[in-house]
Amino acid sequence: MEPGRPLRLLINGLSVGSGGGYTVARELWRHIAVARPAWQVTMALISGHTLHESIRRESAPSNCDLFWAAPEAADRRRRGSFEKTTLADHARKNFDAVLQLNGMIIPGLTLPTLVHHQDPWPYRSEAWNGWKDRVIAFLKRRANAYALKHADCMGWTSGYLRDLVCGDLAIQPKRSEVLYNGLPDDWLDRARSADVNDWAQRPMQLASVSNVNPYKRQDLVIRAMPALLKRPGLGQLKYHIAGHGEAGYLDQLRELARSLGVADAVIIEGRVSDERVTELVGSSRAFTLMSVCESFGIPAVEAMSLGTPVVTSDCCAMPEVCGKAADLVPVDDVNRLVETLAVALTDEAHARENVKLGLQRVQAFAWRDTAERMATVFEEITSPKR
Repeated sequence: MEPGRPLRLLINGLSVGSGGGYTVARELWRHIAVARPAWQVTMALISGHTLHESIRRESAPSNCDLFWAAPEAADRRRRGSFEKTTLADHARKNFDAVLQLNGMIIPGLTLPTLVHHQDPWPYRSEAWNGWKDRVIAFLKRRANAYALKHADCMGWTSGYLRDLVCGDLAIQPKRSEVLYNGLPDDWLDRARSADVNDWAQRPMQLASVSNVNPYKRQDLVIRAMPALLKRPGLGQLKYHIAGHGEAGYLDQLRELARSLGVADAVIIEGRVSDERVTELVGSSRAFTLMSVCESFGIPAVEAMSLGTPVVTSDCCAMPEVCGKAADLVPVDDVNRLVETLAVALTDEAHARENVKLGLQRVQAFAWRDTAERMATVFEEITSPKR
């Protein structure tokens, strides 16, 4: 790259397949552009992909751009072929550096690359379901190993994820950076001002917001509901589940609630708007995320920013990210979950302490800070002196 010329950065978002991944891609795209207004920041997405098409409705700085792959790239194999040929050729001609969002690297693409790793799933067998998942996990680990050997820098959404992947693969990359996910500036401002709904005035409501699938353990909370509803003051408790899930699995959760006699107390909303997330979480007595596969856990941090006490699993990145601001529960321990949620939902002194700690904790996670650190990494790995 010529000294002094503004950098042209390609963010490869073709593999983004979940709401959380989309949020990370969108915010890095926006905030890197803000951090370096002279740069051209382009994100590659797939035309016709329902989630990716959402970006057309988003506001972005003027130095943001989009590169659209054909709809066929939604297929995993075709995407890999497209990346190694069309995308790689386009990148060599039009960009100076690449940000990979899926922990992998495009073979043969020699541009300076920051590989950002966000996914512990290939290393958490608890999240696998059958032999197909085992095969996919093996292939992803192999691709991760290639990236660790060839990337100019590996980015990690938590120290937990860095240690998990590097330890499993027994490979140390040439450079590693923990680059936490973040919250928008206006959310952080709101948390600083403590402009949140008063906990004591909220309805008796519990919320989960994330993708809905077995390893997120929404079923564990449903199993806790019969005991919770028998506790003093919790007879009217409603558990709201928001987030995308396969229709078959959502039906399984509904059937579980019916079989336990708590169907009227479990409300499965599906994928909802950002506005509904804010409304739901900001009006709940507690938020729970009992996942066994989190590299950061941004829904829990978002809940804290809304002044909502958090109850979460004691595994993966959750202890690192939440610190002392959340109640941690051993994985799959329904009895402990019942006890912990009962306190979070009814003990006002405990809840207010967690709200205070949560509003303070979220200030450690700002997209602008992560984007600034990423931009500095790109300046260093594209420097002719390196």
